Amino acid sequence: KIWEIPTATLPQQALQQLPADFATGIYFGWASVDGAGPYKMVTSVGWNPFFDNKTLTVEPHLLHEFAADFYGAEIRIVMTGYLRQEANFSSLETLIDAIQKDIRMSRESLQHPAHMNLSTHTHLRLGQRRWGVLTKVSMGVCVAAVAMMIARKRI
Repeated sequence: KIWEIPTATLPQQALQQLPADFATGIYFGWASVDGAGPYKMVTSVGWNPFFDNKTLTVEPHLLHEFAADFYGAEIRIVMTGYLRQEANFSSLETLIDAIQKDIRMSRESLQHPAHMNLSTHTHLRLGQRRWGVLTKVSMGVCVAAVAMMIARKRI
């Protein structure tokens, strides 16, 4: 947990499920943890230039208060919308401000019926592997590529 904004860094195998031309940036959508949910989420897909990352990452932040950490759980995400390009920041404070704005915008956007309808996507349920390959590393994940078309429409 950094700045009380916990994220789950998904295994590198999750990136292989994204289209080759997938744009890095900040997305929002839905997540499940071991089949429970759906939970609203915002996720960074990219290089996190503020931290000078050397590898591409997918780091969802679930907009839910959990009683305990969920290390080792299967996390599935469906990205339904795009917020902005990834960016570098001049200070930690401006980065945190941007993340807080992303969270507010995600909560608001996910109230839109087009996004709400995807909260029950079968991809979020355990045992459903229609649009992804289940991986079990330290944390399992499936990423639904079907929702990327919706993200690009910027609903």
